[in-house]
Amino acid sequence: MADSSMDIMASVDVHEIDNAWQQAQKEIAQRWDFKGKTALIEWNKGEKKVTATASDKAVLEAMLDIFKTKLSKRGVNVKAMELKTEEPATGQGIRQIYNIIEGIPADKAKIITKLIKEKKFKAQASIQGDVIRVTSKSRDELQAVQAAVRELDLPLPITFGNYK
Repeated sequence: MADSSMDIMASVDVHEIDNAWQQAQKEIAQRWDFKGKTALIEWNKGEKKVTATASDKAVLEAMLDIFKTKLSKRGVNVKAMELKTEEPATGQGIRQIYNIIEGIPADKAKIITKLIKEKKFKAQASIQGDVIRVTSKSRDELQAVQAAVRELDLPLPITFGNYK
């Protein structure tokens, strides 16, 4: 029997993030409790960066909650948003900048491959750029690897694909 394989990736649909951002913009503009306050979420599609600016911490948290809810409803894993910086904005405001994670960083990839070896799965894992290819003789073994990786609960939008 031929070997089966799958890829472990960290990816998101940028188009869905764009849609969620547009929906969040509309809801934020309609919120009566944001009237007269700074409440702005900016999405830079090219740099894959989200910038949230608010007049205070409570408004910022409420805005981000709206945005993350919209992301979840559109099937985008909110773990894709990684806080890069938090800085003061004009006046008493606050600004947070988030990067959208694309690909598995080398240090996280090593953690995943180490887990596969430690749990003694009958599978081989190899890091190929920002993707981890896992091969095994058994598809059941690949599913067990999937479950173990999910249990790790890494701060990444982990997806599994390219089953062969």
